[in-house]
Order: sequence, then C-alpha cells, then structure tokens
Amino acid sequence: MKKIVNVIVATAIVFGFAVWFLLKPPTEMSVAEKRPLEQLPKISKETLLGLKGTPTFMDKFEKYAADQFPMRESFRALNSISSLYLLGKKENNNLYLSDGYIAKLEYEIHQESVDWSLNRFQLIKDQFLANSNVYLAIIPDKNYYLQKESGYPYFDFEKFTKLFRDGTAEYAQYIDLSKVLTLDNYYLTDTHWRQESLQETAAHIIKSMGGTYDYSFDIKESGKLFKGVYYGQLGIPVRCDPIRYTTGSYIDGLKVSCLDTGKPVDIGVYNQEKLDGKDMYEYFLSGSKALITIENPAAKSEKNLIIFRDSFSSSMAPLLAGEYKTVTLIDIRYIHPMIAGRFVSFDGADVLFLYSAQVLNNSVGQFIN
Repeated sequence: MKKIVNVIVATAIVFGFAVWFLLKPPTEMSVAEKRPLEQLPKISKETLLGLKGTPTFMDKFEKYAADQFPMRESFRALNSISSLYLLGKKENNNLYLSDGYIAKLEYEIHQESVDWSLNRFQLIKDQFLANSNVYLAIIPDKNYYLQKESGYPYFDFEKFTKLFRDGTAEYAQYIDLSKVLTLDNYYLTDTHWRQESLQETAAHIIKSMGGTYDYSFDIKESGKLFKGVYYGQLGIPVRCDPIRYTTGSYIDGLKVSCLDTGKPVDIGVYNQEKLDGKDMYEYFLSGSKALITIENPAAKSEKNLIIFRDSFSSSMAPLLAGEYKTVTLIDIRYIHPMIAGRFVSFDGADVLFLYSAQVLNNSVGQFIN
C-alpha cells in the first residue's frame, strides 16, 4: 500500500506540474533577476531541422521550459538555501554572502578587456582631447573591501589600476578612489554605490581636478527598499538598503536633459517612476543613457565637465555639478565616441573617465567598436 501511495503521489506531482506548465500563461519578465524570460518558440522548418545554423526548436523550448516552470522563483530560492546552508557551499551562481553583503566572484584580470578599454580611451583622446584636462578614476568593486574579512578571492586591484595608469599616463591624471571609499559606500544587494554616502568621494574628485568643494546637502528617503541585481540572482531573502537621495544646495536647480533621440528631453535628476520599475537604481538620472547634459544655473564658474561613464555616474554626477556650468555624460556602451563628438565641445573642458572596475574588466562586447 505504501508503494502504491508513493507511485500515485509521484505521478501526481510530475503530471500535475506538467499540466500546470502547459496551461500557465508565460511570464514576460523576471522581476527578481531583472531580465526578460524566454518565450514559446515558433515552429518552422528551420527551427525543427536546425537549418542555416539556427537554434533548433527543442534548444529554444528547453530554455523556455526552464524559464516558465511553475513556482520557478520558489525553487530558485530553495536551491540557493540548500546550496549555501545545507550543503555548505561557499557560493551559488558565482555569488556569495558575507557580512550582509551579496557580491559576485571575480578573481581574474581579463587582459583583453583592459587592452580594449585603453584602446577606446586612446581613440577618444586622439580625436577630441588635445585641449582638455583629462582625468581617470576607477571605482573598486565591493569585493575589494570584502576580501580581507571574507576570505573570498578578488583580482589584484593595485595591479589592475597600474595597467590603466601606465596606459593613460601620457594624457590623464589618475585619481585614486580606493582610499576614500569603504564597504559602507555600497548597497547590500547590488554592485552600485549609495549616493547619500558619496560626498567625501565627490569632494576628493573635484579637489583632484583643481576645484573646491564646500557644499552641504540634505539626505532624503524615497520610501523604497532597494532589492538590487544580486538579490534576485542569489534568490534568497536578505536585508536590503533603502533608496536615499541628495537634495539642497544647487542640486534642486539642476536641469537634466537626455539627448538620445537627438533632441533634448527633460528627465530630471531623480525619476520617481523608476522606483516601481525593474531596476530602482535607474531612479538616478533615469538610468543608463547614451548622452545626458546637466545644466547648473548656480555654477561657480563657466567651466564644463565631460564624463565618460558607466551606470555608477548616474548617482555621482549631480554631486560633481556644483563646480561646472554644464556636465555632459557620455556612455560609449550605447553611443560611438565619434557620434558623441558631434554634440559635445571638448575644447578647454575637464574630461573624466569614471568607470567601475567590473565594467573595465569586462569591456569587450560592451564598449562600441
């Protein structure tokens, strides 16, 4: 009787989930993982036979089944909990949890990406920066601050930055951020830094570029907890930070425009709608855009700042804008430098290459050729 019951229960589970899978409407987006989910593939001669190098129907269906399986998020959480706490694994999906922080393992310097980044920087310098004051700052990953306490490996950051200092020594002054940042500057569940903690870092950057920094800001709460990209990827509930933002002084008067369509569109310093979107970090300057300008009517000077950037600059740029009439942000992951040059005047400007180590170490395929 026990054997019969076991067979009945097992059969009910297998066929029950199969029927549930077939009847369940497909989900378009994984909110936890912040990515689109695979949809049901179309049947054609090419996909059935795998002609012309196209993936077969079953290849796509296998991904579809994995993405659309019932209770997928619950099973992902169960897998992470059992891996980390029952089986004693140190990481899951290359992510680990240490002192309340989720971080991603990265322990190799990718020389190809270093060379690719330096090649892009050299192209920009040769084309546009003959009469500019050029600076380079690299943002350490939070692994850099976790490694000593956690024991998890991280690549040699000093060696990594030396490659960039040597590669840009002829035209750029290096600004070391590693000593003015700490682990507390980073979100618990995301790769990014927390804007409300960056005033000292912003002051260090401005002073390194020959400016002064005597601003006083107010810190406000958005009312939302930030479940970062690592939160969904790890798949287990952990403590999250609130989204806080900076106001006061000149920041409230900044005019922010996006030029991605060729015409300026007002987007504001903070975008309230993004707090209900798939990535709350897009609250700052509406996220990653190809070309953004920030105008400061209360600027101390007529100087202009141009930042070649990744997503970290979305929260930093407003804190740097006090010294400048305009701040222009260029993201060469979305726009070719030659195209950006049609819209931006570099003559006499301060130019800052501000990039996270993670982006620079994985730039091949990200920076447009």
